[in-house]
Amino acid sequence: MTVFKVLFLSAGIIGLNTAIPISPTIKSQSNIAKEQSISSMVNDPQSKKNNSCFIPRATTALGLLNTNNDSDVVANKIKIHIPEKLTLDHCPEFPLTKWQHYKHPVLTGFLHAYQACVVETNDPKYPYRMWFFGWISAICNPDYPGCDAIYHARSKNLKKWEVYCKDGSWDAGGNNSKWASILYSSTDQSNFYDAWHSGDPSVVLKDGIYYMAYSATSKPLPKPTKGYPSGMMLCVMGATSTDGIHWIKTKKPLLKAEMDTVFPPKADQGRIGDFHRPCLLWDGEENKWKLYFDYYNAGLPGNFQMGLAENKHDFVKGTFEFVHSLDKPLLLNWPNPEVVKIGTCYFSFSDAPGYSGAQVPKGKIKNLWMDRQIRMAQSSDGITWQKEYYIPSDPGIQASHIPQTLVCKRNGKWWLYLFYSTQVGWRKTGMNYPIFKEGQYNWFYDQIRYMRQQIK
Repeated sequence: MTVFKVLFLSAGIIGLNTAIPISPTIKSQSNIAKEQSISSMVNDPQSKKNNSCFIPRATTALGLLNTNNDSDVVANKIKIHIPEKLTLDHCPEFPLTKWQHYKHPVLTGFLHAYQACVVETNDPKYPYRMWFFGWISAICNPDYPGCDAIYHARSKNLKKWEVYCKDGSWDAGGNNSKWASILYSSTDQSNFYDAWHSGDPSVVLKDGIYYMAYSATSKPLPKPTKGYPSGMMLCVMGATSTDGIHWIKTKKPLLKAEMDTVFPPKADQGRIGDFHRPCLLWDGEENKWKLYFDYYNAGLPGNFQMGLAENKHDFVKGTFEFVHSLDKPLLLNWPNPEVVKIGTCYFSFSDAPGYSGAQVPKGKIKNLWMDRQIRMAQSSDGITWQKEYYIPSDPGIQASHIPQTLVCKRNGKWWLYLFYSTQVGWRKTGMNYPIFKEGQYNWFYDQIRYMRQQIK
């Protein structure tokens, strides 16, 4: 989700079991209602969203078989790009000093967006697809129900992206008023858990079907309620698609707290819930879905613990079950968990708190957002983890958050790509940000960037 404690917590929603139209214009609530909620926003760093997505796919698009080369092939007289599958019999190393930062942002032109989940497909012209979310041309996306919404882009080379538009075209010029949300909140009042934020998309392409786990929330609660630190009810929803644009959502959340049965909820001092910011993986060796997420446990310090649930059955009809006690998180204070398995090891990235190396411009006072920075953790089994180093921000950037991974082969070499989003901070961008005064720290995300490291 995003950044306002009440308004922008961690998004991700669609309408239950309904396909999303290409260019919807009907709103689930009036702009007046949105403005009233916006007026109650709190500038609280702990409410910021961050999130996650697994990219090394177990299968290729359209169920095509993997080949031993990284080139386009001709199948049934149609040119198709077939992504390779990395086979590695050891645990690779990713030293801090080996990260290569691409000099330029790969996607800009929006008001406030992040969580760039990138997947390699079999499209010979645009093999890379991205899902991201936030506020595109105005706060709370007034053209769509709810507040946060998910958008879609495509690329030939990972460096330049085109965003899907309301008329079915693709825009590469930053004309954000044309961009179309492909997932947004439900207008069905019975789906109270799917009424405000839609975001944190994590997408897996398996046997020709796109599977998405994403964050969803209720509307802001009418008053502060014990056990609900975000001021909303949070859950993880699911959706499927054959083209990455038109989606059908699951009939119920993939993960939701047991006590979250009505809106508004009853206070619960010992509550465990707010499952959010998912990272979806398909484990082809064990033949099951894995879903990492962060969550709230009233008995633990912080609001963002990392957990894991698994589903050994159908993504839509099966049940995701926790594989550990939620009183014993896999990682403490690990928001926006991104997890990827490479070779024999698992690697996780988070915009974790505790960073002390932020560079504060002369005359400015360090902002709490700068205490969070991308950090890596490593595991041999995906259960027991060891936290490793922080990755400093690019020059001139105060904070880099919301990491997402992609493993792919480029120019004959295998790479781990790490996409992330950067806050405006104190930079001058030329864009009008209505809620920030001159000289204030601006925590909106205005750039999507990447770094990469070769896999050896």
